[in-house]
Amino acid sequence: MTKLILKRNSEWNNKLRDYGIYIDDKKIGTIANGETKEFDLDSGNYNINGKIDWCKSPKINFEITENDSKEFEISGYKYGRLISIISAFFALIYFLALYIFDKQLNFLILIVVIGLIYPFYFLTFGKNRYLRIREIK
Repeated sequence: MTKLILKRNSEWNNKLRDYGIYIDDKKIGTIANGETKEFDLDSGNYNINGKIDWCKSPKINFEITENDSKEFEISGYKYGRLISIISAFFALIYFLALYIFDKQLNFLILIVVIGLIYPFYFLTFGKNRYLRIREIK
């Protein structure tokens, strides 16, 4: 039997939800935040992708041979964690400047809005790339 090893990164923005794992459009299981799972497969060619709610990852084709193993990593959209932290930081700076120092730093609002639009894109038009899956060599 061959093994498919799947690792999920630990992320706070999708922490409470499990990702569905699909091989050739059939659900083979779920993976929780920060978890690593192994699945048994027969040798052959397969497509793998992940899904969460209405969002998913692109399909990746792979071939697995007898007594071989393939390892994949799945995570949320690129820079998801970083963009959220940066937006929250600039929002905090804006409100501190406005209410404590009585300064209008309106250019910071633009940074916060961009930080809100980025994840909105992946929840709407980019829903087929909300998750990323890649083979680990």
